Amino acid sequence: MPRVETLGQRIRRLRHDRGMSLAKVSGGDFSRAFLNQVELGRSQPSTRVLRVIAGRLGTEVDYLLEGRQPAMERELALEKARVLVARGHARRALAALATVAESFDWPLGTDARLCQAEALIMLGRDEEAAELLSAEKPVIAAQRDNHRLHRLHSLLRGEVLSIGDGDLESAAHAHLRLADRAQRAANSHDALEHYRAARVLLEVRAPTGR
Repeated sequence: MPRVETLGQRIRRLRHDRGMSLAKVSGGDFSRAFLNQVELGRSQPSTRVLRVIAGRLGTEVDYLLEGRQPAMERELALEKARVLVARGHARRALAALATVAESFDWPLGTDARLCQAEALIMLGRDEEAAELLSAEKPVIAAQRDNHRLHRLHSLLRGEVLSIGDGDLESAAHAHLRLADRAQRAANSHDALEHYRAARVLLEVRAPTGR
């Protein structure tokens, strides 16, 4: 059975992933020594301190406490996958969706599974896609979401997005560069907006069959 990550271990891992020192995370709000004690599990931070730490690390308090992927990061993973699908990178899209495809949040989980089905169709794995879409259909119907239902039926017909023209590609790539830069700076909000913009540009074209 895998060892459960503690609050302190999670903070330390994120800090190292971001390349941040104790001083940079603590700032003027609390001491480096206190943060070190938190990471070692010897001190318990207050809610206020947790909010500061989460903000500096570009995550959410719930993630620090429970290890549940933050809503912003789940949305970001979905947008990255959508862009990858629009660019024809189906395998990479499936990998990006690993953290969100099992989500029961509406509409995030449904959008992730629709994207997953599209990637599967692009890879010629039609039976897997059809099974996924059949399971998702009653979920969408219960929400009376005609837009997503139309998208599901399009996918059942095997319709996937084609690659767009040069101008759209150039503009989308500019947004992707900005998104990557924002993500490296732990600015999930800006990264998400740029990935969304890139995805919209790449999807502004009529769907075509394979």
